[in-house]
Amino acid sequence: MHPRRARVSKAEHRRLRRRYELRRVAIAIAFLLPNLIFLIVFLLIPLAQVLIEMFQTGGLIEPIRFVGLRNWERIFHDPVVVQTLGNTFRYAVIIIPMMLILGLLIALVLQNVTRGGSVLRALIYLPVLAPTVIVGLIWLFLLDPDLGAFNLFLRLIGRQPQIWLGSTDLALPSVAAMEIWRSIGFWALYFLAALIGMPRELYQAAQLDGANAAQRFRFVTLPLMRRVFLFALVLATIFNLQIFDSVYVMTDGGPANTTATFVWYIYHALFFFYRTGYGATMAFLLLLIILALSLIQMRLLRRRAGV
Repeated sequence: MHPRRARVSKAEHRRLRRRYELRRVAIAIAFLLPNLIFLIVFLLIPLAQVLIEMFQTGGLIEPIRFVGLRNWERIFHDPVVVQTLGNTFRYAVIIIPMMLILGLLIALVLQNVTRGGSVLRALIYLPVLAPTVIVGLIWLFLLDPDLGAFNLFLRLIGRQPQIWLGSTDLALPSVAAMEIWRSIGFWALYFLAALIGMPRELYQAAQLDGANAAQRFRFVTLPLMRRVFLFALVLATIFNLQIFDSVYVMTDGGPANTTATFVWYIYHALFFFYRTGYGATMAFLLLLIILALSLIQMRLLRRRAGV
């Protein structure tokens, strides 16, 4: 073959290869473009706006002014920040273990239901689909001091009725109970899907070795669900540290700010006191807290689970 013709052939080959690679990249970008637009518009641009507003004040009523790190200094000297963060963590400590444990127990029961299982799963999941406002109004009626079902039950058994949402001791657990009832269906079906996907051969082998139901759960089910628990714990932490809507509907932070959460305080800083820079700083602080807790949980649980 003539050397010049060979060089032309190689150059043509490289040109066709570049065209093929560019076409593949263009097709990939076309498929990813809707998600990229969503990511840029609803995540990256708001995050950039928050980072800018952290060093500013004003913007809604007052003119925008650069204040440097003054918003951060104010956070560390604000007693309401400490109180609302404490309420948020207490809420998470109450709801996350209860929600995951009850969700797993319900999933274990549903796994053994043969007749009417689909109807039962739909009924359990129904509160998840209900708007928080509707669920909050239902629980406001259930917790009513005079006509609520909880106090009627207490009267039937001869106990003293309680002012559930007006008590500084009972208000936060009452809101947590509502949120557990509303979210339990999601976690039950989540764990049920994991249980259904377990290899049946391991259970059959354990049963042939004489393991009872409790032993099969301890030595087969729990080890296989370590990754499932890891994801559930991280996801539940992210969700419940951002609790706002149920608190806003049921108590609006009362009584005496005992149910006021951190997101509730961010909302009031932005839309009641018009302190956009301060609200943006608190929002970024919450992002850092959630990110740090998620990384710590994943590191510790992966090490323990051997993932």
